[in-house]
Amino acid sequence: MKHVMRITLLTLFLSFMACSNDDDSNDNTGMEDIPIPLNEMSFDISGAVEGSKSGYCYVLIVGESSYMVSSNDGTSAADQTFGITLYKDFEEDPVGNPAPGTYPIGTVVDVSGIDGFWVVYTDTQNDTEFGSGTDAVSGSLTIISNTNNELKGTFEFTATNNQTGESIQVTNGKFSAAID
Repeated sequence: MKHVMRITLLTLFLSFMACSNDDDSNDNTGMEDIPIPLNEMSFDISGAVEGSKSGYCYVLIVGESSYMVSSNDGTSAADQTFGITLYKDFEEDPVGNPAPGTYPIGTVVDVSGIDGFWVVYTDTQNDTEFGSGTDAVSGSLTIISNTNNELKGTFEFTATNNQTGESIQVTNGKFSAAID
């Protein structure tokens, strides 16, 4: 009987441990269908630039008020095809990791004074930027998790280059970056 009791207790203990969380109740929200390798960004792009893109992703904090999630492919400027940076400005509070939630993506003017991101996409093969300066931009970025030293999220946006009139549509964007 003691043997059966020990096996039962051991089974219950192992079941409990397998179901325990990692102190991050938001970490897996929506992640079941969105596998994101650490330090990678990927997205589909159409319009003036076509294809599926992926590259190394990192978080960069500039000064005390700017936060960037950036990505590019290639190992040097000579073999890169794109660069993308999502910027967030913290006007009143010191820089912190954005809380889970959905944020608008717009121009610098659009997100000034609100909690949002602006974006610059660079087609390095043609030396063309979309979303910089006064270019029209709209979209959204969702932070899924910002804990366990990792920032995870999804995004989509449309951006126009006002000089050329060309536009891009970015869909199925997802990223994961280590937070140092």
